[in-house]
Amino acid sequence: MSLQAAQAAFSRRDFAAAQQAAESVLRERPSDPSANQLLGLIALERNDAQAALTYLRRSDKAAPGQPHTLNALGVALRMAGEIAEARRAYTRAGERGSIDAWRNLGALEGSSDPKASAHAYEQALKLNANDAIAHAGLAQALELSHDLPRARTHAERALALNANNEIAALTLAQVSARESKFDEAEAQAGRVALQGRSPTNRALAWGVMGDVRDKSDDAANAFAAFTEGNRILRQLHGALLSASELPYHPDGVDRMAAFVEQLDVSAWRASEDVADRTPVFLVGFPRSGTTLLEQVLSAHSRLLCIEEREHLALSAQTAASDPAVLGSLPDADIDVIRGQYWKRVNAEAKVDGRIVVDKLPLNIIFLPLIRRVFPEAKVIFALRDPRDVVLSCYQQRFGMNAAMVQFLDLQTAAAYYDRVMRLGFLCREKLGLDVHEVRYEDVVANLEGVARGVTVFLGLEYEPSMLAFREAALKRSINTPSSRQVVQPIYNHSVARWKRYETQLAPVLPTLNAWASRLGYA
Repeated sequence: MSLQAAQAAFSRRDFAAAQQAAESVLRERPSDPSANQLLGLIALERNDAQAALTYLRRSDKAAPGQPHTLNALGVALRMAGEIAEARRAYTRAGERGSIDAWRNLGALEGSSDPKASAHAYEQALKLNANDAIAHAGLAQALELSHDLPRARTHAERALALNANNEIAALTLAQVSARESKFDEAEAQAGRVALQGRSPTNRALAWGVMGDVRDKSDDAANAFAAFTEGNRILRQLHGALLSASELPYHPDGVDRMAAFVEQLDVSAWRASEDVADRTPVFLVGFPRSGTTLLEQVLSAHSRLLCIEEREHLALSAQTAASDPAVLGSLPDADIDVIRGQYWKRVNAEAKVDGRIVVDKLPLNIIFLPLIRRVFPEAKVIFALRDPRDVVLSCYQQRFGMNAAMVQFLDLQTAAAYYDRVMRLGFLCREKLGLDVHEVRYEDVVANLEGVARGVTVFLGLEYEPSMLAFREAALKRSINTPSSRQVVQPIYNHSVARWKRYETQLAPVLPTLNAWASRLGYA
């Protein structure tokens, strides 16, 4: 069989025939770059990242620098989780003229680094100034970077080139909502919500419509929009509700709680070098004000905040997933986990002698792991009125996992809050943690008092720059649903928001009111 036959079969998506023909070529010419590239593309179609990497690396070695091969290699590397290598492959391909590679790099950087994402899309537009996809991606990155005028320009340009570009329409809706042009925002989001081809984009559009209606003080219709968006996402990600083996799943939370119930930490001893490098952990239920507090802390010269990365759980995957393993961890394994943790942190940021604040709200589930691996760690525990918390979780568009999928329904959201907070307070009672509590409502009402209290807890001098956190936040990449809120001046209209939705929240208020009473909320 010939290479031409393989390529023809691939073009008609007959991957079995294409593979057979390409393998026939390789039996005669094992290093043939085109046959290896084709087999790599077939592996990508089958979501086999490792096979794709094998073939595409062979192709690149035989014929270095081919942009199509490098772009496909970037896709395979991203699929395999090798993000830094994927970034390099995309860049090499883009520099050799692949607009697809610049687009892929822009999507890879996404919300985690909007400025890098914008740069990639700008490079794509240098190759084709009329590329609607690149204009839309650039608009999205600019909106996340809070450059609203340029975001609007590129979103409108993308829609002029392709009126059906859903990313551009969603971005224009976000920009309009932030500019208080609510009718325009509703119209743009509504087109995607009702006509969009992508279920995810339709769900996101319903979320934007919910936000707009909420800002217009139309609570009933806002809640209806959030509910429709959540319904779509629940259909897409409902399998996560059954993923009981995962630590973030409600059953995983229950397993950790059962472990803590019978735990005696008196036998847990610290290695001698633990105190030399100990992070601070900022935890709390999602939407409890952790991102706002993080921005305040990030404005302190001695603090480095690491935003929402699973450094600890990924460094101790077995112990994080199985409390029985956690209970019997030998000192040598703890040293390995600690080393892996710092390797991950240092790969992300230059610590430069600063105190690392590891902000991941649901590390509250892993407080026993924190106590075992970093026994001297200080823990900042964020609290907020539980009714506002659960309402806000229901209204946000999170990336889906076994925890976030719980927020797509009020009943599961309230039940998850109950489980997680019971575990959190059980850990505070039994683990001997060094905890400082910060309430969102206090941050809003008395920012300086909260900032001074946290610095005393951390053994630092208070710095007035902490009150000017907004200027620093505008320059940072904030990869959470709060990114648009924390760059605004401090406001209090999110306090007691739940009262506007009391009718809709009625089914879960018994659970949430009990927690409100326990936490001292009226």
